[in-house]
Amino acid sequence: MPSRFGRILIIDDDEGILTTLRILLRKHFFEVVTESTPQKITHLLNQKHFQVILLDMNFSIGATSGKEGFQWLRTIRQVSPESSVVLMTAYGDIDLAIQAMKDGATDFITKPWDNEKLLDTLASAYKQSKIQNALEPVDFSQDLIAEEVSRVFMFLDIKSSTEIAERLGHVKYFSLLNDFFGDISDSIVSHAGEIYQYVGDEVVISWPLEDGLSQANCLNCFFSIVDKMKLLSSSYQEKYQLNPEFKAGLHCGKVTSGMVGTVKKELVFSGEVLNTTSRIEGMCNRYQVNLLVSQSLLDQLPQGMHFTSQEIGEINLRGKQQPMTLFHVQRARRGVS
Repeated sequence: MPSRFGRILIIDDDEGILTTLRILLRKHFFEVVTESTPQKITHLLNQKHFQVILLDMNFSIGATSGKEGFQWLRTIRQVSPESSVVLMTAYGDIDLAIQAMKDGATDFITKPWDNEKLLDTLASAYKQSKIQNALEPVDFSQDLIAEEVSRVFMFLDIKSSTEIAERLGHVKYFSLLNDFFGDISDSIVSHAGEIYQYVGDEVVISWPLEDGLSQANCLNCFFSIVDKMKLLSSSYQEKYQLNPEFKAGLHCGKVTSGMVGTVKKELVFSGEVLNTTSRIEGMCNRYQVNLLVSQSLLDQLPQGMHFTSQEIGEINLRGKQQPMTLFHVQRARRGVS
C-alpha cells in the first residue's frame, strides 16, 4: 500500500465536516479538494481526475430525503465513471446506502465516523479506482528523499497546563485539549496553516514561507484563535470553569523535510528553526506576553498590516551562539497602523 494516495474530492454542505476531513486526510492524500456548492461540482469533475470521491448522501442545500445522494451518484458515474465513490450517511440511512452500492457506489461510511474505519474504507476505495495511474506517475520511493524547504512555524500551547490538569483530572483535561484543538482548527485552515503535530498541550502549526507571509497569515491565524476563544469563553466556563489562556512563538527559516518510518510513515521537519521556535514560545512566560515573533520573520511580513510590535531586545536563547531579537506583537487599536 502506498504511503499516500492520490486525489480525493469531498462533497458536503457542512463546512465543519469539510474542515475536519481536510485536516484528517491531508497526510494521506496528495491533494484534498472540498466542495459545498452544488453548481461547482460538475466543473470540478470535468477539470480533474479524482481516484476517490467522498459524497454526503444528503448533499444539497436543505436536502433531507436521502434521494439527493442517488442523484449526485448518477451524475458522478456519468461524468467520472472510473472514480470510486464512498457515501457518508447517518445510521438511519444504511438501507439507502446499500441500495446506492447496487447503483454504483463503492462503499459507505456512517456518521459520526471512526477515523481508522474511514481511512480503511478510503484506502480500499482507492485500490478499486480505475484511474490510479491516470494522474502524473507518482514514485512513492521519493518519500525517502529529503529536501530543504523554507517554512514558518508557530508553537502554541495552553498556559498553566499542569495546574489545570491537576484541577480537572486527566480525563476531563483530555476533553479540554480535544475541544481546544478542535475549536482552533477553523482559524488555522482559514489562514492557510497546516497542523504539523500535537505534543501534549501544544500544537505546532506550519506554513510554506510564501503562504505564511501572504497577508500576514501566520500572525492573523493567532489573532483569529484569540477571537474564537473569546467567542467560546462562556461555553468553556460552563464546561470546565475556566477560559484556556495560551501563548505562542513564531519564527521562520529553512528546514529539512522528508518522510520517515516503515510500519508507519510520517512527514517530518528537522532543523534548528523548530528548536528555536519552541524556545521563543517558552520565553513568553518570562516576559509575560502571549505572542513573541523573531525579527527575521517580522522583517519579511507585508507592511501596512494592522499590528504593532514592541522590541523585547536581544535574547540569548539556549543552544544559539548569537543573540536573537524578539518582538511582542499585538493587533493595532483602531486608527493605529
